[in-house]
Amino acid sequence: MSSNRKFIKVAAIAALIVIPVSFVVMIARAKWVHKPLQYISQEYTGADKRKVLHTVGNIVLYNQYGQKVSMSEFDSCIIVANIFFASCAEACPKMNSQVEILAAEFRKLPKVRFLSVSIDPENDSIPVLKSYSERFNANKYNWQFCTGNKAAIYDWVLNDLMLASEQKGSNFIHDDKIVIIDREKYVRSILPTGGKTKKQDYEAYKRMKDDIENLMYEYREKDMD
Repeated sequence: MSSNRKFIKVAAIAALIVIPVSFVVMIARAKWVHKPLQYISQEYTGADKRKVLHTVGNIVLYNQYGQKVSMSEFDSCIIVANIFFASCAEACPKMNSQVEILAAEFRKLPKVRFLSVSIDPENDSIPVLKSYSERFNANKYNWQFCTGNKAAIYDWVLNDLMLASEQKGSNFIHDDKIVIIDREKYVRSILPTGGKTKKQDYEAYKRMKDDIENLMYEYREKDMD
């Protein structure tokens, strides 16, 4: 074998070794680009006209197992909340199918919890919620479907979650967004769950997943300080 061919063979073998190693080192050194989430608030109407940070207040609900649920259940957790009603034919199943994928993605992380609240408690009884939750393979430890007092739910949805704000005054509110709430109960993101095409559905899912991970990253940074 000529020296030239030997050189080519050795160079090829070296490339097979060096390139994968270099790629692993590059990935190890790469830092995930964290996009800080804003704090979402409502305009304060007091005399000083300041915009004050808004926190999600307490509400008493009952989940698909008939267990009492309050915001204290989620202390030290990131909450992903949405509203729905079980008789909704299209928008709610599509929304909750997206949430199902998210919930499965974060199932092994007990500090990320999902909360779906019915805005039709008169019809969405606990047995109805139990059956409905099973359609979406809801895990009892990370995704709860809840009911409660209608007036309290509507006040909480409009004023705490800041959903369906354009429907204030209506006897029936609805919204296909999720609300991401941090460990201190601040609203950090309000996002649509889907679009008109499969591509838009995927982009919506990716945005929701990214924002949850951005918030998780923020807490990892704080915990390391």
